[in-house]
Amino acid sequence: MKVLGAVKHVIKRILYLSHRHFIYRFEKNKKFSLDCSLWGLKINKNGHLMIGGCDCIELAKEYGTPIHVVDKKILQDNYNDFCESFKSNNINFEVFYSYKTNPVPGILKVLHDSGAGAEVISPYELWLAFKLGVNPSSIIYNGPDKSDQALKVAIENKIKLININSFNEIERIRNIAERLRTQVNIGVRLSTSVGWADQFGLPIQSGEAFKAFERLSEIECMNIEAVHMHLGSGFKNTFIYKKAIEDTVCFLDKLKNKLGIRIKYLDLGGGFGVSTTAVFSKFESRCHRILNRPCSPPDINNTPNMAIFAKKIVSTVRIECEKLKVPLPSLIFEPGRIITGSAQILLANVGDLKEDDAKCKFAILNAGINIAQPATSEYHEIFVSNKMNASYKNIYRIVGPICMVGDILYSAKKLPELNVGDVVAIMDSGAYFVPLSNNFSFPRPAVIMVSNGDHSILREGESYEEMARLDNL
Repeated sequence: MKVLGAVKHVIKRILYLSHRHFIYRFEKNKKFSLDCSLWGLKINKNGHLMIGGCDCIELAKEYGTPIHVVDKKILQDNYNDFCESFKSNNINFEVFYSYKTNPVPGILKVLHDSGAGAEVISPYELWLAFKLGVNPSSIIYNGPDKSDQALKVAIENKIKLININSFNEIERIRNIAERLRTQVNIGVRLSTSVGWADQFGLPIQSGEAFKAFERLSEIECMNIEAVHMHLGSGFKNTFIYKKAIEDTVCFLDKLKNKLGIRIKYLDLGGGFGVSTTAVFSKFESRCHRILNRPCSPPDINNTPNMAIFAKKIVSTVRIECEKLKVPLPSLIFEPGRIITGSAQILLANVGDLKEDDAKCKFAILNAGINIAQPATSEYHEIFVSNKMNASYKNIYRIVGPICMVGDILYSAKKLPELNVGDVVAIMDSGAYFVPLSNNFSFPRPAVIMVSNGDHSILREGESYEEMARLDNL
């Protein structure tokens, strides 16, 4: 058995080294990165990456790393572009930012000041929306597990919508509303023939969704206002929205004809993809991790811009409603990634460099899976902020500071030659980096905002005392 194991090890090592030779020989002219101009970023005369008029190296010196940097202009532009895409299609719509995507209050304030409402999925997010002064009529409460206390707060304050996820939730809301002797505006989350299902929503095809509306029509304290769906995340084609809308409008026709229910709002959730990120396929992930093969950047031309998404969505709603003579509903959107994803970057330092016996080069950052977990499953561009004009020479395995073998952000990434102290920028950190971060052995980083050369702190970096605040020391 020992001999067999040794043979397997030798074969694996030969395949590994031969594949590395293939990469160097046949892929040396391949494009290994996207251009920073895709994010509207610039390079200054020192060859440093600039964001919001600020030098990333100077930011790293002043605030330390790791640190999240939010560009206020990109944030506002992304929101405005989203809204303008639907305005140009002449339809009534409202936008509610998905708090779970990036729940930093300073970011949320900018979006609320720009006109966005709040889409929340937990008691904490509901509390935060009220704390930020969001009008109850601009709050939508979603999610598969709403507590009775949070439902009571939502109903008492008469928020815009509570989107019901199950039969049990119908009765819980009824009981609370009847005790409070008040009306409640509700929608029902549907699962269509495409997109997420499982614990989310009531399926149209099985008849469960219709049964829910039958029950709701019997309850006097329920104002039936909406149907809701959230199909998934990071979509880069319009087909899934088209099919889901067709299913849903057909269902609205059934509600109208059989129960006399006319729906005011069609809540289409979010899920719009960002052109500069992409979820790794299983094959690509295996090649990346096992064979040390750098992942190719996503083809930015494969992602429709919001104008194309909006045109297709609105035209499908209009066509289907006209065909079935269903009154045209107002549209609701709950975008997250498409608004904040590209507006934020994560700066980190190269803390150490090493090389193993197979000549695999390791770059150890002071940010790993504790802070940048999404980078393990989807493409996120990475730049060396102080070497933006340098040529790409080496393939590195980029790992974090956590003392466990799984702390690998990039199994293989071609970059300029690195030195200890270099500052790297991990792009598109504005979607799920912050909510998925944790203080596994290291404190969570600060968040700053940049705008026209100015910068300010949105969130202080976590201190050791704060990490242990709830413990009895």
